[in-house]
Amino acid sequence: MRALMKEWTMHPRITWITVTLAALCSACDGSVDALFQRGPFDTHDGPISAAEIDVLTSDMAALVGAGVAACVKKEALARATQVGDPQTLNPKAVDLMPAQDWDHLDKPGKRLILTQVVINQAIAP
Repeated sequence: MRALMKEWTMHPRITWITVTLAALCSACDGSVDALFQRGPFDTHDGPISAAEIDVLTSDMAALVGAGVAACVKKEALARATQVGDPQTLNPKAVDLMPAQDWDHLDKPGKRLILTQVVINQAIAP
């Protein structure tokens, strides 16, 4: 084992790769498959869905109460329906960000940012 450790320390790249893999495996809770599943921001089309809103508001009930959390989620979903599909959205219509920045985002990025915007607007109209 000592000879192996000496070999690894002589090659920093091998050490870095080994440590990174060990950290990744220990952080994945025994299931590497869970790391590579597509999330709701990758899989949905059309207006922002309730599942996407739930991802960003999942801990809200513990902080503000179940009634307030349900109200915010309902209002956010209504606003998401009004705004429509992030892929065809005019960013000036929602006052998101400069159009050139919005256009550079990929589909999941647009969906994630728009989800956060409708939640923020639901909290503080």
